[in-house]
Amino acid sequence: MDVVLPKWGMSMQDAVVAQWHVAVGDAVTEGQTLATVETDKVDAAVEAPCAGTIVELLASAGDTVDVGSIIARIG
Repeated sequence: MDVVLPKWGMSMQDAVVAQWHVAVGDAVTEGQTLATVETDKVDAAVEAPCAGTIVELLASAGDTVDVGSIIARIG
């Protein structure tokens, strides 16, 4: 399953991946915090949409990603 950067506010266009809390190969549960991202207004947690194993991280810490972009994959 793809993990996408959600839109938390009307004016939000992108966010910076501040920190990953998981690595490829880690088992995760639904709702677990995968990453912390920073917007111009708030720091927020991106949560796992399902349980599984992290297959791929598509953004690195420090990367700016657009709303709706796939940032990770869970298998």
